Amino acid sequence: MNSGPLPAGSGSEIERLKSWVAAKFPVYETRLTPQSLILLVHADPATVERQFDALRQDLWERFYIPQLRYERGEYLIEIVRRPARQPWGLLVNVVLLAATIVSTVAAGGFLWVAYVGGSALQPTDFVLGGLTFALPLLLILGVHELAHYVMARRHHVEASLPFFIPVPPPFLLFGTFGAFISLREPIPDKKALLDIGASGPLAGFALSIPITLYGMVLSVHAPILSVANCGPSVFGINYGNFLFGQSLLWELIGAFFPAGLAHLSPVALAGWVGILVTAINLLPAGQLDGGHVFRALLGDRSRYVSYVAVGLLFLLGFFYSGWFLFAVLILVLGMRHPPPLNDLTPLDWKRWAVGFLAISVLISGFVIIPIGTPTGGFTLQNPASSPAPSPGGGGFASNLSMTVSNLDEVDHGFVFNGSVVRVVAGTANGTSQPLNGSALQSYLANSSWTVHLPDGNVSTTNGSGKFSISSTEYATILSETSATVTVTYSNTLEATVTILLYASEVCSGSFQGVGPLDQEFTVF
Repeated sequence: MNSGPLPAGSGSEIERLKSWVAAKFPVYETRLTPQSLILLVHADPATVERQFDALRQDLWERFYIPQLRYERGEYLIEIVRRPARQPWGLLVNVVLLAATIVSTVAAGGFLWVAYVGGSALQPTDFVLGGLTFALPLLLILGVHELAHYVMARRHHVEASLPFFIPVPPPFLLFGTFGAFISLREPIPDKKALLDIGASGPLAGFALSIPITLYGMVLSVHAPILSVANCGPSVFGINYGNFLFGQSLLWELIGAFFPAGLAHLSPVALAGWVGILVTAINLLPAGQLDGGHVFRALLGDRSRYVSYVAVGLLFLLGFFYSGWFLFAVLILVLGMRHPPPLNDLTPLDWKRWAVGFLAISVLISGFVIIPIGTPTGGFTLQNPASSPAPSPGGGGFASNLSMTVSNLDEVDHGFVFNGSVVRVVAGTANGTSQPLNGSALQSYLANSSWTVHLPDGNVSTTNGSGKFSISSTEYATILSETSATVTVTYSNTLEATVTILLYASEVCSGSFQGVGPLDQEFTVF
């Protein structure tokens, strides 16, 4: 079949088209444009939807596409040639599915190790990660796309099987960008547009809920991990150090489970991804599922909603950079949704109800900041020193204290370090001078440190000018709370000593001195 515009004149092709249309609608005027044939027809509003859909299917088989319009009190049917294109074969679907299984199983393995508290990956981790994360996630994505496919076939619209999109972790945390189907012919009317657009998100959402609930039950019984367990790190991506944004729906689900969940199971994360992907697909822009739904509900006015949606994505990009990329992608693919072939037949109340249900899923499932990492931020405040009982045999002792404020939304483990950085001792002639070299080392050998950690543990170091609390002795400071660490330094010899105390967050490696700058404790 030739492609391109219809030929000028009144040749046999034009006459055939007129006869095919006349079999469904009485034709009373013919107009030929450089690109199409326009036929003015008589139509009964009660039967026009059924008759036009039959004509659409008939002409599609003959490699033509009709479009129905109503202008100035007249029904017009415009016919163009069906574009010639070669659909991808089934092999492409199979290869992409296999690659996505591999990439999501790999991501599941990393998430499983973070869930159980491991650090080194074993072959069994990928098996368990595949069962607990890749399998439920691919089921959600597959059901989403198959619902589109089934609904398209129900409306006699040619569609491909799902194409899954693999992304090897850690470039994308979950190993996939989702899936899509290709509609190989225009959507016939607003009813089909809404049915096809809403069916996928609603089906995927319906499966995401029980998967999420089951995953939350598993999370309640998750292994108890220390805050010093940082999880596996792959190419600089730490799979045990993520914060997952909570949508309105997620907040509602979480209300029925203990608020202090240490971490989410891979099954719960698969449900979380399913809910988020559903909400993103329902954004009212371009060829997204939400673009279909809003075009069916609002007609051509939906373009204004698309402009607002893309504008909001750019605004939200200042909070989460991924929205910038998503907004640009929508602009590249096109913001304005083309009309269905029959843009006249109104929706019934059931489809309006489905449309509002889809909008409620969008609102309840969307997350402004989907994924983040704890900043590891903390402050050191209120440095103070006070005399302490001197050690036996003379010398001096001093209590040093500082408050550590955990600024993150999650608990953190902290370790502490301290060192003597300067010693000034008296001389025989009554003057003072800094100690250096062997004299300094001899003085520091008489040092003692007693560290009282916020959790009640005590650590003692003798005979050294410094102390260090290792990661095995970390102190837990709960999210958005403060705790005080107290250090008692003593020496059997008198001198003026300058001491620095430091705190370090175990997983992020943040390291700060006292206060906004490295403040010193000078004690005698």
